[in-house]
Amino acid sequence: MLTSLSIENFAIVSKLELDFQTGMTAFTGETGAGKSIMIDALMLALGGRADASVVRPGCDKCDINACFDYDIGSKPTSWLQEHDVADDSSTIILRRVIYAEGRSKSYINGQPFPLHKLKELSEMLVDIHGQHQHQSLLQHPTHRTQLDQFAGHQALVDEVADAYRACKKIKKQLDAITSQGTSDERQALLNFQIEELSLLDVKEDEMQSLSDEHQMLHHAREYIEQSQHISDLLNGETDQNITHGLSQITQWLSQLPQDNPQIKNTAELINSALIQCEEAADEMETFSGKVQLDPERLQEVEERMGLLHQAARKYHVDANQLLDHLRALEEEREVFSSRANDLEQIQQAYEEQLELYRSKSNVLHDSRKKHATKLAEAISKTIKKLGMPNGYIDIEMTPLETMQQHGLDKVEYKVCTNPGMKPDTLNKIASGGELSRISLAIQMITAQRGSTPTLLFDEVDVGIGGATAALVGQLLRNLGERLQIFCVTHQPQVAASAHHHFVVEKNTDKQHTYSSVKPLIQETKVDEIARMLGGLKVTDQTRSHAKELLAQA
Repeated sequence: MLTSLSIENFAIVSKLELDFQTGMTAFTGETGAGKSIMIDALMLALGGRADASVVRPGCDKCDINACFDYDIGSKPTSWLQEHDVADDSSTIILRRVIYAEGRSKSYINGQPFPLHKLKELSEMLVDIHGQHQHQSLLQHPTHRTQLDQFAGHQALVDEVADAYRACKKIKKQLDAITSQGTSDERQALLNFQIEELSLLDVKEDEMQSLSDEHQMLHHAREYIEQSQHISDLLNGETDQNITHGLSQITQWLSQLPQDNPQIKNTAELINSALIQCEEAADEMETFSGKVQLDPERLQEVEERMGLLHQAARKYHVDANQLLDHLRALEEEREVFSSRANDLEQIQQAYEEQLELYRSKSNVLHDSRKKHATKLAEAISKTIKKLGMPNGYIDIEMTPLETMQQHGLDKVEYKVCTNPGMKPDTLNKIASGGELSRISLAIQMITAQRGSTPTLLFDEVDVGIGGATAALVGQLLRNLGERLQIFCVTHQPQVAASAHHHFVVEKNTDKQHTYSSVKPLIQETKVDEIARMLGGLKVTDQTRSHAKELLAQA
């Protein structure tokens, strides 16, 4: 519950500190006194939008603090623990600072938080009902939300929402795979190209090997002749070969002084040259042994190279890259195959999740249908009490064609205000005054089932009076027996029903206008109710009537 509200430099309020209790609290005052100042300030503390115009003229900022008590174990407890702002007390302090230049700051228990977090927590603390809800009441999503609140099956709503989000997530994966393409044409082309290249049976580095072999076969006769000449010069059968000449030099050197350094070095070099010439002769013999005159093999090599070059031109790659191209095609086909398997698996997962969503939506539908009858009866009963004896509400549920986060139901109020009329939508049937009463009846009934401990009714009793206003006051007072109720009202019958009463007054001096809010005791409460009854002048008669209203309440 809201225990206190501190306002500084807000609009025409210089400084205001209010303490609150349980039960029903009424705020009254003359038109233009600023009865909604407390509401507007509280709305800002709860995370509402604001601009620099709310800052009192001449001040650099306004500061609003709202203090709440909450039950340990309730929704706020989990939220505070999750966001690491819980302490040993059961108190929550929401603070909002708005600066004259337009920026603002928000705090929870002294720690800065983004505005949306402030609003997220505040929705667990205060539920605001105002005249603006007449318009939202014309929207069928509001009807569904109110029915779910009345039914108290939030766990079912959350399960459906979770299943919906899971469906959307899987559907996104499904769409992503589908968008990448799994065309039959591409797969058929891949299969054809892979088969064609596989039949070609390209070997690793085959083109280079064929090129080397072709070089040997094509120049075989020339290579044989040249290698023979070299072999003859190195170690031929004539005395003119290099090996024979080096051997003769070695013999001549042996006849010279062996201890002479130049002779010794020369002998070593000649011996080394002799060995290398013999090895060179062996290499040439090996080389010439490999060179063959084979026209048939040459033709085979040229034909094979022609096939490889033809395939390379077809696939727009170098002949040496044909095998790599084949592997790339096989990898792409594998991706297609894998993608097809993934598509099948994800499609199955999506269908299973969709079935789970439909199952949970059906359970939610059954619960809504069950409670829709009870809610319609409760609202209709209250409507009749509010001066519409022939009025009643039906709650119509129709299936939605597409899945939604909130389920597969369209929930809509159908109202009848006069005998013989067929129930129809609110905007077609209800007049302004009737809509006000119907809205009030709906808000009172649905609020009884909510988990929010503090309810705020901002001039929801506009357009009613007399016995109907007295009944509204009694209903709000009864609601205040288990919840904290704030009510901004023009109706003396409603104000008289409150457990606590604050009056809002506006004062003006030569330079400034001030708005003040003060609590009333029994005697001053009589005077305020009498003012509301009698207008400009309070008489003994209006004061007596005020005492009667208070006594009846």
